[in-house]
Amino acid sequence: MAKLISESVRQQVIKIAAQQGFVAQLKDKGEDQYVKNLVFYSKPLNQFVYIRKDRAVGAGGVPAHFQVALHPDFFNKSWASSTDGIQEHINSQKKKNLHSSSNYKKFPVFPENDEPCGMCFKVADFDALERLFQRMTSGKVFASERNIEPLNQNATQKLDEPKAVLAADNYSIPEVGAHFTSKIKVEAINGIPTKGLIIKSPYIDRILAGTKTWEMRSSITSQRGPIALIKQGTGQIVGVANLVGVKGPLSEQDKLNNIDRHQISEERLQSGETEKWNVAWILESAQPLDAPITYQHPNGAVIWVNLEPQVQEKLALAIA
Repeated sequence: MAKLISESVRQQVIKIAAQQGFVAQLKDKGEDQYVKNLVFYSKPLNQFVYIRKDRAVGAGGVPAHFQVALHPDFFNKSWASSTDGIQEHINSQKKKNLHSSSNYKKFPVFPENDEPCGMCFKVADFDALERLFQRMTSGKVFASERNIEPLNQNATQKLDEPKAVLAADNYSIPEVGAHFTSKIKVEAINGIPTKGLIIKSPYIDRILAGTKTWEMRSSITSQRGPIALIKQGTGQIVGVANLVGVKGPLSEQDKLNNIDRHQISEERLQSGETEKWNVAWILESAQPLDAPITYQHPNGAVIWVNLEPQVQEKLALAIA
């Protein structure tokens, strides 16, 4: 068995995480949930973080670095800074930042791995680990590394300008913290989406019909603005919408009070089947395409698809 970090190192990691509101997930007797991973959860962010206990462990149980895994939707490349000891961690076999583990139960399963996968940072020491947790909770990014394309609203009349908040809503639901606005990503060129969101039927059909405005997910997203809507399993874009914000984590009562928005039946909510879907991704101005647009679905894409230039061109013509 691989060598594990010492108890003193483990306690220091737990202390650093706790200072930023990430609580260690333990068994009833106080033991770690997994032999090879420490697991932390932040309720305000509704995010899980995994830190390997068996990576590059040297004398005295002290690791040469920490491997920190985040949900792919939560991972923010701009939190990395080589001068601060935080690097994006590329998988040497896959040649990309995608790391699998059967322990990553709160992360999506990618077909190429057949088990959950996260995106990782390679963190040099305790000080760097503390900085990373601070960035996760504050949303701090480095302005020079932002990649936000301006929207040209004259390019299309059918997509409204994305809003930071929903001023017209009078219901009281927790809003994801304002600190997330600093890392919001708008990935569109001249108002044309460059990313597509994969949604199951019949929910995508209800979004396009205008009866469903909350797409329920298990985690937040920093994505905002015009997006393409992809019907799961078809390889086709069937519509577009504006992703204007997120709300959550939502209680069961919150979800019961807003069935008209998310269109999940009361029976399914009360069954516990949808318990993990406690964050609403809020959509506006959804519209179906006159004819679906086919795209090449990349291996491992389960939430977002980066649209190829030729697909973007077809989409631009379809919504012009």
